[in-house]
Amino acid sequence: MSERHSHHWARQQERGNYFFLNLTRLIVQYLPLVTIRVVTFLVVCYFFATSKNTRKNIRTYQYNLSRCYPKVKLPTFSVFRQFLAFGESITDRFAVWQHKITYKDLTVDDADNLYQDIRESRKHRGQLLVCSHFGNIEVCRSLADDGHHPDFRLNVLVHSRHAEAFNQALVKAGASELSLIQVEDLDAQKMLELHERLEGGEWIAIAADRIPVRGDKMAKINFLGQEADFPQGAWFLASLLKAQINTVFCLKEQGRYRLKLRRFCPQITGRGKVREENIRQAMQQYADCLAKECEANPLLWFNFYDFWKKSE
Repeated sequence: MSERHSHHWARQQERGNYFFLNLTRLIVQYLPLVTIRVVTFLVVCYFFATSKNTRKNIRTYQYNLSRCYPKVKLPTFSVFRQFLAFGESITDRFAVWQHKITYKDLTVDDADNLYQDIRESRKHRGQLLVCSHFGNIEVCRSLADDGHHPDFRLNVLVHSRHAEAFNQALVKAGASELSLIQVEDLDAQKMLELHERLEGGEWIAIAADRIPVRGDKMAKINFLGQEADFPQGAWFLASLLKAQINTVFCLKEQGRYRLKLRRFCPQITGRGKVREENIRQAMQQYADCLAKECEANPLLWFNFYDFWKKSE
């Protein structure tokens, strides 16, 4: 696919985005979960049947995953099952805010005792949470804001206006406003504000697996045995803010969500070429971490665009 015909994922108008977001909100608000699952199945069938490029991109992901990890056994109709997993994740995001999924449904996997820092966030400088479009990080974010950690303040950096539309749909479903900050709006004043928020004990979350809309540098990183473009923005941000970096995943396993927290690195240090190399090493380390999560839960990868740019 030529550059003229390709579309950046963040600039694409999600088909029926506003309509389906509000439809999902109403469904989750007023229908029982059994009915919700039936409706979700029908909606997923529609998008599966009409999204040729998405089906192709998922097949590419599953092919790379299988080559990298030959022991991975994908289920029958694996592409459709991945569509279905995504549909279920959308429904669960709304179900959290309607209290159909509650804090007791969350299991904390915290081998590095990071949760203690979250509980005592106001006593220490804030930290950075690096996340991805793997699993259902929105559920984790929602549950964290469910009154169980009243002192914990999370600022979410987002790459597109789609996130704002989704946030507004959540608000209509009964959610509180999330603190969203546009990545493309980051300037010197905004960076100073982020620094002050960290100093005040607030945390920052940013996805590190999608190509930014503009401005940020990219790096070719090995992911599932193939080179793919990963954004450097999250890592440059962590370096400039001198923030401790952690990883977070939220995985649905046997009907329950597992919040997986891990310490990643204290800070990214250095200047010039040294910093660039340290950032590249951190990016490869994160890509390897992400690949291992894909091996463990193959159907929870929700980057449905041409991630390896095989169509260009």
